[in-house]
Amino acid sequence: GAATAVDSRLPLSCAPTVDAGCLARQAAGDVPWTHTAHTVSSGLAVAGALAGMVLLTVVARREPVVWPALARSGPVLVVLELAATAWTLASVAAFESGHGTWGLGVGQRLQVLFIAVWIAVLAWSLAAAAASAARRG
Repeated sequence: GAATAVDSRLPLSCAPTVDAGCLARQAAGDVPWTHTAHTVSSGLAVAGALAGMVLLTVVARREPVVWPALARSGPVLVVLELAATAWTLASVAAFESGHGTWGLGVGQRLQVLFIAVWIAVLAWSLAAAAASAARRG
């Protein structure tokens, strides 16, 4: 969460994937330090989200009665997130080696989508567990 907050405060000054002038400035090292900081904070944010998704999904799978929605949906969402992350990393590698963007923006948007859906499923699971505990007593 903190890395995402930092990421939002460190926007890119230009978009090298769509602006040739920006790409040239980036290659020459003539962009603000925030470009590198944005990349680092984005990587940390996704790594943190992935770690949380994997760890809490494992917990949910061990206690499927407590968090049934996450126990069922979590593994699929983790796999989808890993696939979107692999797509994003492959796109970055292709772009940096001069082979196009490979839909980099689509991969990044899918990463955010799968994280958001997973968080919604987690919230639903927690609410259902709390309601079940309240009914029991």
